[in-house]
Amino acid sequence: MRKIYRFAVIPLLVLIFTFSLGGCADANFSDDALLRPPKTTGDEAAIQDIIGEQAGGNYTLKYPENGDNRSAIIMHESEDSKCAVALYSTENDSKLNVSVILYGEKGWICNGTFNNGASGVDRVIFDDIDRNGTDDIIIGWSSYDPNKKTLSVYSIENETVREMTVDETYSDIEISDITGDSVEDIILLSLSTSKNPSQVKLLQYSEQDKRLMKKFNVLRLDSDVTEFAKISVGKIDKNTTGIVIDGKKSGDLLSTQIIYFDKRKNVLVNPLVTLSTEGQQTNVTTRKDSVLSRDVDNDGIIEVPVVTQMPASTDQNASNICSLTSWKQFSAVDSTLVQELSEVINYNDGYSFSIPDKWKNGAVTALFDAETRQLTFYVWDSSTGSLGDRLLTLYRYTKYEWDDIDKRAVFTLDNLNDKSPNPVFAAQIFRTDADDSLNITEKEVQNSLRPI
Repeated sequence: MRKIYRFAVIPLLVLIFTFSLGGCADANFSDDALLRPPKTTGDEAAIQDIIGEQAGGNYTLKYPENGDNRSAIIMHESEDSKCAVALYSTENDSKLNVSVILYGEKGWICNGTFNNGASGVDRVIFDDIDRNGTDDIIIGWSSYDPNKKTLSVYSIENETVREMTVDETYSDIEISDITGDSVEDIILLSLSTSKNPSQVKLLQYSEQDKRLMKKFNVLRLDSDVTEFAKISVGKIDKNTTGIVIDGKKSGDLLSTQIIYFDKRKNVLVNPLVTLSTEGQQTNVTTRKDSVLSRDVDNDGIIEVPVVTQMPASTDQNASNICSLTSWKQFSAVDSTLVQELSEVINYNDGYSFSIPDKWKNGAVTALFDAETRQLTFYVWDSSTGSLGDRLLTLYRYTKYEWDDIDKRAVFTLDNLNDKSPNPVFAAQIFRTDADDSLNITEKEVQNSLRPI
């Protein structure tokens, strides 16, 4: 798994304004204006002096666009080493430069400056990829094509910095031991282009070849995904670490893919995407709701949302019919999705209602009235395809409306009102004689609600 590191940011360098004797009306300042460090003391001064020497004059700092480390000058400590990573371009060269500055017995010394023809810096990650006991510097370089980012790794050993370049490109990157061999894997995720399909590649450091090498199979991803909405690395079941990808598709659709290493077959797999005999891709998680995968029950395992429409009569206004979000865990043992909990999510008013076990298996449905802001649960009569008795209504009132409500008929919803005292959330319980096992208590209602 990716580690958490301590890092500090060198204070922002100041712009050098050049004024002519006749005034500054012709001055032209832009985001790419060259930067010169101010006079500082201690470590900062030493590092800035080194950058100036390496640049050979004025330079422009370059900031990573993504990831945890967003400074152009990043301080990092690991085990018994301390380094500074500086990212910049110079007035004499359009290429990007990275200077690796190490702290040793003689203080701060630049142990290597390398350049790259990329258009920008995607991200900087620290991890011991080559397993020599010192964190490597992993730099993703951005390009004008967001799906063709490149990668460089800078290995530090005995105060020597060695650059490893990688031929593979990527759209997004994750670092984690998903193969379970106690070796950190570099996982490159790529969206489809005119020349290449959407795919996943896994890289590991080869001690024999002294470089990063592609390992295992190149895995196809859902070709209909046009953008990664969220990428989560973690447990997908009790014994398996994987990558959960929520991806955007055309038509405002989302779907989820789970990538993990099948130890029995010794391959990377993507079990939620299936290919029909006609060549059509299907994914049971495809949905219109913008709900993303997460650990919903705080058990350390990422759940995947499967969204279905609740039952309704054929003449019911489709906009009023609620969706049921079923949160499911993947089982790597038999490649199935196992339901953990189900809920109705009210995006309009910012809360969700967990369906109690006695309401499952299609016994209950729900309708939402956007005009009155009421979410109502009913008994569902599957034999006739019609609504039965009302069981529960959840209300959202403005503070002024609440003053006129008969408080004997409703009770306030503590979990929601603690987060938002205005509007006021309340509920009303109804009883059915058709099946008294479906009747719900106030305590059950309070325990089923949470803000989103």
